Amino acid sequence: MYQLTYCSKASIDVNEEAIEDILETARKRNETLGVTGCLVFHKQAFVQIIEGEKEHIQLLYQHIKQDARHREVVLLWEGVNDSRNFNDWNMAFYSAVDSQGKSGGLLNFERNLLLLAELANSTTSAMNMFWISVRKLLTEEH
Repeated sequence: MYQLTYCSKASIDVNEEAIEDILETARKRNETLGVTGCLVFHKQAFVQIIEGEKEHIQLLYQHIKQDARHREVVLLWEGVNDSRNFNDWNMAFYSAVDSQGKSGGLLNFERNLLLLAELANSTTSAMNMFWISVRKLLTEEH
């Protein structure tokens, strides 16, 4: 199993509709390729971990780097892992946009994601970098 973690900033014109398009495309493609992972979008930035066959992950990352909706794409870690960390997640997604209308709003979203980051079993370098980057994203001032 191959894992890759990256972060990027959203292009200026990225809105909720663009995020939904990214997710719809990713979920269809990832299911076909056997790719799983988790995408966090917050403060106009992305942090993502993807896992699957090495060739699929590297090709997918090349597409992400060329995607006009991403800028300043930074590879945080890539390498081999014994097993999947996101077995049942074709592409999990967390967004403050989704939580705005729910009780507690943005503050609850951030608290819940920080709690998930603390409780997550970070057994690989890719997972460690993913959750470190999520914590940084949530606690950094923009």
